[in-house]
Amino acid sequence: MGAGGSIPADEAAAKEAGKTDDEILLYKASQGYKDGTFKDYCTEDAEVAYPGAPPFPVEFMMGITTKFGVAFPDWKSLCLSITKNEDGTYTLLEQQIVGAMKADMPAIEGTPFPEVKLEEVPETGKVEMIFPVEETTYTLEGGKIKKAGSVGVTKDPAEVEGANADVTPYLKEQWDAGKGGFGAIYSILGKPLPEEPAADAAPPAEAAPAE
Repeated sequence: MGAGGSIPADEAAAKEAGKTDDEILLYKASQGYKDGTFKDYCTEDAEVAYPGAPPFPVEFMMGITTKFGVAFPDWKSLCLSITKNEDGTYTLLEQQIVGAMKADMPAIEGTPFPEVKLEEVPETGKVEMIFPVEETTYTLEGGKIKKAGSVGVTKDPAEVEGANADVTPYLKEQWDAGKGGFGAIYSILGKPLPEEPAADAAPPAEAAPAE
């Protein structure tokens, strides 16, 4: 089954279970942050926004997430539910089981995100990072994702089927304080960002390609 029982992971089984093409696409996309395949389910001009960052072109954003995927090789994405809203958008409950950092993270051009060397990470950052359960909103156009984003709204994992309740305490505190996202990640790794870290960031003219 799909993570949290939200959808059968096998496409044929999902269709047999009555899942729509949109739901199947959204589930597949939700599994594609680490390796960058999320962009395969998006329009060419799609934008993605995460907590602590403005909307970025999907190609640029996947350039960031794939670098995280190298530094955190055990990262798994849980898609816990998919709900269609009255306005035609979709709300997904997602949880990122990021795991421990196991390789250096390069600086990311076009953002204030610095290089993080594994040997420099403080003991408090050497943890199996588990994010809160987040609400993400997706807008589709022509059967593909046009816009996706999370503003940091979370759900109690105890109330969400399939969620991991062992959310990293520091990350929970940051999300609860409205400071979740990239700033919280770099802070726990010992590289705190300036205030409003990504609000003024803009991708370079040539967006970094997903690797």
